[in-house]
Amino acid sequence: MVSEYTSALERDIVKMRGQHEELLRAERKWSLRAMFSTPDWDIVDYCQGFRPNRFGAQACAEVERFCRAQQIWLEPGGEHYNSMTPYLHPGAISAERMTIIGLYNAILFWLNDTVGREKFGHLDDDEQRQARVAVDRLCSLLRTRPASGDANPVEASTSAFLAMLSALADPAWLDRFIEATIDHLRPAIRDQNARARGGLLSVTEYIDLRAQVSGMYPAIALCEFGRDDYLPWGRIRRAGLAGDLRRLRRLTVEIGALMNDVFSFEKECIVDLADFNLISAVLLNNPGWSLEDAVHGAGEIVRARLTEFRQVGAVTAEQCDRVGASDAALAATVSTHIADLVACVQATWAWQIKTLRYKGASIFTENGTG
Repeated sequence: MVSEYTSALERDIVKMRGQHEELLRAERKWSLRAMFSTPDWDIVDYCQGFRPNRFGAQACAEVERFCRAQQIWLEPGGEHYNSMTPYLHPGAISAERMTIIGLYNAILFWLNDTVGREKFGHLDDDEQRQARVAVDRLCSLLRTRPASGDANPVEASTSAFLAMLSALADPAWLDRFIEATIDHLRPAIRDQNARARGGLLSVTEYIDLRAQVSGMYPAIALCEFGRDDYLPWGRIRRAGLAGDLRRLRRLTVEIGALMNDVFSFEKECIVDLADFNLISAVLLNNPGWSLEDAVHGAGEIVRARLTEFRQVGAVTAEQCDRVGASDAALAATVSTHIADLVACVQATWAWQIKTLRYKGASIFTENGTG
């Protein structure tokens, strides 16, 4: 249930930002490593063997060249978001596939950093109208494929990306991927803050919406494209693997989205003055809580999903081994996808530790610049 937006809620948001300033002055910091780890499991150790895609440097250079030519390269953010692709898709089997995935990510980041949910509320009425028209045109383009004669740079870029993707992708997978992208764009290119929504989402409602806004569903679908190895869901259901595999995919999405919320809290809620974030959702849904309480509450939510991910992953892997006795090809495809989901979770930590995108004055040790 969405609660009504009130002046008390507005005061709590302002108070949250004031508490953040006080914590900075007091040099009060938390370790994200400690927040996400458990006594018997350490996130840094879990990610120790992770390596980005071997075609990463080549693909990133080609993506930058393409985006500059198409006038959708962002300064200074481009270098940061471009570097994410080799982390999120370490299993892509060729530089060509890695580059196509990178073009997709570049288009989405350009939209996010110009008219996305953090920026939308700062646009004037005409700019917001133009953004809504732009996403409608883009969603139409995704379904019909060819760009119109008056295509703007992002539409022309999307049309070129689709041509490259369509030439290599499985057709049935491509249709599902397009719909997942549209499902992401619709809520991502709008103001999702409590004032604009007219109310406060519960934490559960927030997590459900954040999963769509994050773009993680199409991101994990691109693991299949990167490998050129597509999940045969009919055979997966008949083998009894579908339930756990879908849960594992959902957990991958939520870990990617919610861990990012913690890393990007200051960028989104302090710099961009947004409140669509796990930490603020936890704070605002618990009257009387401090920002410190909310930080720990958000950490518990992420940590619980990391624990469940490992548990479900182990069960699914065991089931997959049993299936392998009668259908080795299916077991191999599912096992490869499970490995890609593990890599996505590892990348969520490894890239955000490395990137400068979230570095600055911070209450989190890993985000600090000192």
